Amino acid sequence: MGKKFNLEVVTPDRIFFGDETEMAIVRTTEGDFGILHDHEPLVAPLRIGSIRVKQDNGAFRWAACTEGFVIVNDEKVTIITDSAEWADEIDLERAQKAKERAEHRLHIHKVENKDVDVARAKAALERAINRMRLYENK
Repeated sequence: MGKKFNLEVVTPDRIFFGDETEMAIVRTTEGDFGILHDHEPLVAPLRIGSIRVKQDNGAFRWAACTEGFVIVNDEKVTIITDSAEWADEIDLERAQKAKERAEHRLHIHKVENKDVDVARAKAALERAINRMRLYENK
C-alpha cells in the first residue's frame, strides 16, 4: 500500500469529501491525471467530469463534478468545484430531465432562432450527460 495524503473536495455548500487516500484522479482541462503522495505542487482548472478516489479496499469511488480547480501543495490536495455527487447517489430521472430541458433550449435556439443562452444550455447538457454516464458506469 502506498502512502496516503489528505484530500478535501469542497463545494459552495459543504465539504463533500475530507479524508486520507492513496490516490485521486481528476479531469482537468488538459485531461485526466492522477495524484499520489508527494505530488508536485500545482493548481489546475477542472472540467466537467469525474473525481475518482481510491478506497482502502483498492477500488475507486467515482463522483460527478463540474468546473473548478485542483490545488496540490505539501499539506493536502484541495478540489474546489461548483458541485459534486457520488455516482451511486445520482438521481437518474433528474439528470434525464435536465438533459431534456437543455436539448429543448438548444433546439428552440436552432429551429426558432429564439434568444437562448447557448453557452449555458450546452454546459447544462454536458453536466447532465456526465451525471448519466457516471450513474450507468457505477
